[in-house]
Amino acid sequence: MRDTDESDFHAQFEMGVEADAVLRLGLLLMGAGTSGYRVMRAMKRAARALGFTRLDIVVSVNTITCTFHRGKEFRTVVANQHDPTVDASRIEAIEDLAHHLHRRISAAELNARLDEIEHNVTRRWSPWLVAFAAGVACAAFALLNHYPPKESAGIFLAAVCGQATRGFLARRHFNTPGVVALSALVACAVYYLMSGVVELASGYVAAVLFVIPGFPLFSALLDLIRFDITAGLSRLAYALVIMTAATLSVSVFGMITGMPPLPEVHEELPWPVLLLASLVGIAGFAVLFNSSRRMILIASLVGGAANMVRIIAIANYDAPPQLAAFLSGVLIGLMAALIARPARLPRITMTVPAAVIMVPGAAMYQATYALNNHDIDTALASATTAALIVVYISAGLAVARMLTDKDWALGRLIDFNRPLDGEAQLGR
Repeated sequence: MRDTDESDFHAQFEMGVEADAVLRLGLLLMGAGTSGYRVMRAMKRAARALGFTRLDIVVSVNTITCTFHRGKEFRTVVANQHDPTVDASRIEAIEDLAHHLHRRISAAELNARLDEIEHNVTRRWSPWLVAFAAGVACAAFALLNHYPPKESAGIFLAAVCGQATRGFLARRHFNTPGVVALSALVACAVYYLMSGVVELASGYVAAVLFVIPGFPLFSALLDLIRFDITAGLSRLAYALVIMTAATLSVSVFGMITGMPPLPEVHEELPWPVLLLASLVGIAGFAVLFNSSRRMILIASLVGGAANMVRIIAIANYDAPPQLAAFLSGVLIGLMAALIARPARLPRITMTVPAAVIMVPGAAMYQATYALNNHDIDTALASATTAALIVVYISAGLAVARMLTDKDWALGRLIDFNRPLDGEAQLGR
């Protein structure tokens, strides 16, 4: 009897160690900012490789609740992570690991691989280079949204200072909405100070677009389209909190200074300039997501082509902005599907940076500014425009995913009855 009790205790202990290893993989992937669908697939692959017969998972933006099954035995584990961020390089590394779990492994082996990722896959770019990329991205976004070119220099410098503040506070684990609000306020203040030296009028909204939470926003909507309600709603709530912190900070600045959020005169720029701004802007946002050089190049080319399609559809064919955004989203998703396998990159690391350049950040801030001035009609129109465009971009990405990924379209996750390498020969 004593030997039986010791054997049961050892089995339960081993099951706990293996469950913790799978949970650690999920937490690392969730903390890198990917969608709930990808977290569930990766964890199920790892659980199957460790010998579990079933895994039930609920994923939110910062919490994972899961029950591991092995025959009649089960173990439920809950873990929380307080600082969600975006790290495209870590998403690539962990998904590459999960995709190659085709054989039985031990918890020690999985933990060793995760140790390598945590140790080796760190921030690719220095804080100052990231700040520079934020400035470039915001200046390019301003050109694409018809801000006068003379505003770009002020927008660039203001965004650099704002992102430098954001990075400094984030590294010290300051409250996330507070980081966003303070960094947006710093960007606005720098722009305002520059306007006293150089003739600047309305670029401060473009200078804070580096805080737009593109990854959680698009991954949330894609999760909701798949009916991953917990993952989608929690991630969407996170994105809305971030956007609210930014818009409140900008609106307070606007009320104090009286500066309008948008330019009074729209500048029409040549197509080559718009294409260059698209490529450079997407590259800047990709750097903010800690993308690799390959990700930056591919996302820029994919997003640049799709954004030009959107611009031409609106300018030459009078297409409604939301329809043009939808078509561009489909195009981004289809091109990413063609490139993802040969490039060995997760689609999300290409599609989100490519799509962020189309997010109508200026309309979001315009809605808040109009509310402060009791201009309800303008506020509702701007908010509706912003929401529709984001939803249509996400719908386009979802349609492309349905057309190119049967598992995603049919809701398939991981088949635990499928034998791993070497198991079929053993009759398992």
